[in-house]
Amino acid sequence: MAFKTLYAVYDKGKLLGEHTTKEWGDLLTIPRQAIRDYAREGRTYGKRYAFEMVGTVASDGIETEPEDPGITMRDLAEFKQSVKVGDKFTYKSYRKDFVRGVQIELEKMIVVRKFSHLVQVASLADPSKTATMTYAELYKQKKNRAKKKLTAGR
Repeated sequence: MAFKTLYAVYDKGKLLGEHTTKEWGDLLTIPRQAIRDYAREGRTYGKRYAFEMVGTVASDGIETEPEDPGITMRDLAEFKQSVKVGDKFTYKSYRKDFVRGVQIELEKMIVVRKFSHLVQVASLADPSKTATMTYAELYKQKKNRAKKKLTAGR
């Protein structure tokens, strides 16, 4: 069963309709990848077209909501501003073992320095051990933590 993602297109605020990226690409002569990128980032194309992911349609016609529309540039920019030195996150490191395969180690880390695209974190147990993480990784952790808190109360 194949799924098709539907995108709504707004021409200066007026809804034009809902189609797939292939159909919009043919109608508006816009590259398909540009439609997906502009929808994910929440930007307008050519100061005219705004794209929004609406949902997915299965080949048998059943509509479903998108599971994770992704991270928008606006959300990431707001999150960048909210991250402060001293915030705590979890760092996931991968270590290959000969016998057992890949081992995943989770370690509590604290933000030490902020850069334009990266954050330097240090271990709470051993402050000399540092690592770098992207803002996107930290934002995904925050979203997952919020989802777990919502489902834990049920």
